[in-house]
Amino acid sequence: MSLDQQSAFELGNVPSREEAVTLVRRMSAQFDLTDSTPRATEDDKVLKIATFSLQKYLKEPAFASEFLERGGLESLSNIINSVSGNTLAYALKSFTSLMDHDLISGFSLGPNLIARIGHICVSETLVTICRPATEILIKIVSAENSTIADAVTPETTGYETIYMVLQKEPNLLSALIQHLQSPDYALALNSLTLLNRMLRHVPNKHRSELLEGISAGNTHKHVLRIMDNQPPEELKAQVLEFQSALVYNADQQRNTQVSICDPRHAKMLDDMWEIAHLDEGPLGGTDRWRRLGFTSEMPHREFGNTGVLGLEKMHTFAVQNPDYFAKIILQQLHRPEDKRCPFAKANIEAMELLCAHWDINSGYSATSFDPLLLQFDLVYTTTVQCFMRLFQDMEATVSDFPKVSALTRSQLRATLITDGIKDVYEFERIMLNTPYSVIRDRRLKELEWADDLLGREAIRNLRSRLNKQSYEFIRRQRINCLLQGAWFPCPQSTMRIVTLATGIPNTMSGNGQSSNGPLANPLNTNNSSGSVNTARKRWRYYKLSPSKKILQFGDFADKNPVVIKSYECLPNKVDLSLVSEIKSYHRKSSTALTLSISSLFETTSKLSFRLLSDEQVPLAEFICSSSAQASEWRDGFSMLLDQGITSKDTAEYLHSLTEIGVKIKLLQVAGDRVEIPHKHPDVPTVPAGLGSGFFYDSK
Repeated sequence: MSLDQQSAFELGNVPSREEAVTLVRRMSAQFDLTDSTPRATEDDKVLKIATFSLQKYLKEPAFASEFLERGGLESLSNIINSVSGNTLAYALKSFTSLMDHDLISGFSLGPNLIARIGHICVSETLVTICRPATEILIKIVSAENSTIADAVTPETTGYETIYMVLQKEPNLLSALIQHLQSPDYALALNSLTLLNRMLRHVPNKHRSELLEGISAGNTHKHVLRIMDNQPPEELKAQVLEFQSALVYNADQQRNTQVSICDPRHAKMLDDMWEIAHLDEGPLGGTDRWRRLGFTSEMPHREFGNTGVLGLEKMHTFAVQNPDYFAKIILQQLHRPEDKRCPFAKANIEAMELLCAHWDINSGYSATSFDPLLLQFDLVYTTTVQCFMRLFQDMEATVSDFPKVSALTRSQLRATLITDGIKDVYEFERIMLNTPYSVIRDRRLKELEWADDLLGREAIRNLRSRLNKQSYEFIRRQRINCLLQGAWFPCPQSTMRIVTLATGIPNTMSGNGQSSNGPLANPLNTNNSSGSVNTARKRWRYYKLSPSKKILQFGDFADKNPVVIKSYECLPNKVDLSLVSEIKSYHRKSSTALTLSISSLFETTSKLSFRLLSDEQVPLAEFICSSSAQASEWRDGFSMLLDQGITSKDTAEYLHSLTEIGVKIKLLQVAGDRVEIPHKHPDVPTVPAGLGSGFFYDSK
């Protein structure tokens, strides 16, 4: 460095762009943090001014690109590894400026540099240093889909990068949590943002470990304090994202099934057994898990609806409340078997109630602060205790378990929604101290409200309207089945089966007349000369014409293809305007048949029907393969001919559709707090001055 340059820097003059780059590159290779000689001190001043200048220059994309091309990234990395104080703060800020431009693809960010940045977050106390260091980690952990990922080695991208740092700096997570208390707004914001990114990007194999670390650091207390201080919009958005990220991870855990082969899952189950302080039962180990309140000796299967989330929370409950856990298990074992509340099952049920309340499986997105969500473990513990209390107060039996669940759900809903409780201690007081009689009476009123609601005229009108809509829906569906067509056994083929099986001609038709008489002729589509061909045609395909006025069919030797789309290969036609009746029928033989053939007729007669003319001449015959096909085709013709529904299956289907529609409407009404009138509202009088030309229409 020339004497003139040194003097200029001593006077505080800012170097030019070229000078800053040159100084950074030259001094990054020779700077030694431990050197305290006068020359080293002078170099420190010069480097501080150069890195300070770089912060401004690197905000320009063109300069940043040129800086990288000249090896500036390596020089800046060397400085970060070597300096401290304000120089380090300036170097880290310059580094964030480079990352903002998304220009470092193709350049290497080695694991040592990333580990150094993690160490800075843990060891440094100056907020001016911690802020940019945390910001760099935010960008790296979110790097899977950006060019930053190209600059990081493949094994250290996204969350794996942070996990690598956590292995070298175990205190990083606690440092980030502590930074949430910082009076510096930007540092608290960056720290919470990094925690949120970690929660969003963590893979399943590291999820439980991260969540345990966040819980152990009492993160929820610091976030609650931020809530209470009315944070600025940017910080408020990160608090809401923290809530959403917690629910997202809960959903991921809920969808991860418990496996007895997983050492961690097996250990949690064994821990609960040890905490219960139970000896092996009279049956040895064969009733081990039933004694904890599971319904079988395969406890992992009972977490089907709550997954690892249910297991972990139950394990946390036992670990945090060992005395209560052991006491309640022992109490239940000393009660008569039919009066025991299965404790493990109650825990799983409580978890399902809370998952339903927070819509954990439906992509929850926080829109307002929810302090109780941040204290989920305490809410869960209180809900389990409430369940056990209600079971005892109700003097319930095992068969009453669903009723106790309904009471707990009612109390939970009343506390969280109706009363709008936000404080966890108030939540605990109301859940555990509300008298059983109050909870029971509220539940009875809910049931009465539902019964009363269903009997009101407005609901009857709603049901009537939905019934018509459901009928039209089913009518279209049934007619579409006719339009698509289906295979049925040929009537002649069925007669031959009976003849071959019994050796006796089937001489009687469904109405008791000779099958050789005129009533059988409409079904016979082949003359006597084609008897050989008829014997080979065992299947008939029926298909409704597009006009819905003609039924076409053809006889075939095999059911191929599955669906016949062309009408050209269906030469026979039935004019549906001639149909006057749709009637089930039974074939009767002139002599007794074998038991197997009798069973065959008993089965097929329930699924067989004919289309009859005014003269009771059979126009078409259908031997259906299942009750579903029988209801589709018989009711399809019946509804097409405006004769209504004839089968029990279709009638039940119509009823189910109508009731589902009514319940959906009632859910909307209950959610909107709309009062449904018991009768039609009184018609008001026409306002004065409007004359007699106005009236009210009730339609």
